[in-house]
Amino acid sequence: MPSQYLLINRYPVKKEKGQEIETFALNKSKDLINKHSFYISDDKEELIEFIALGSLNELADYEKSFAQAFTEYANYLCGDIKRELLFYVESPIRSVTVIPQTNFVQLRHVEVLPTAYNAYLKWRNETIFNVVKSNINKITSFDAYHSLISQIPGVMFISCFNGAIEDYMKPFTDEHYKTIVAQAGDSYITGGKEGLYTKIYRKLGN
Repeated sequence: MPSQYLLINRYPVKKEKGQEIETFALNKSKDLINKHSFYISDDKEELIEFIALGSLNELADYEKSFAQAFTEYANYLCGDIKRELLFYVESPIRSVTVIPQTNFVQLRHVEVLPTAYNAYLKWRNETIFNVVKSNINKITSFDAYHSLISQIPGVMFISCFNGAIEDYMKPFTDEHYKTIVAQAGDSYITGGKEGLYTKIYRKLGN
């Protein structure tokens, strides 16, 4: 089942350091329990680390490692480490693991107008979630989180899959889904360009 709280660490990678940071993080992950997983973007410009938290009290356990990471990753990074803390809401396809473990993961972020949030929840169950459930053969899990602490607040969908990226993307790029996105933009989304974004990452070692 998905973790009640999910911490995402984002490491912005120097262009020439993509392979090096991948090797470093992969070796580091061998020393971590199954509450951590690492993924990297196709352009190798961003490494992300998922950390499962059973409660907010567990954050204190990571205080030392957060400080160490700033030094350990320094030579690979073109900017500071960004972190966001999410809490679990619901799933049209529920994960069987506390953190992503599939070959690929897509982060789908939506910033919703606070006054429209309840209406948005009803709307997404009737639209986005229907698309997801009808493509269970392509999607391993699809969990909806919401930001608790984040520089980019809002809804975060964590969509996990193992097949080809092209096959996975088809239901999210057809005319029907374009209509759904247009509806969201007209009625629910705020925050400008950062109010809606998606990005796919590959699991390290795959």
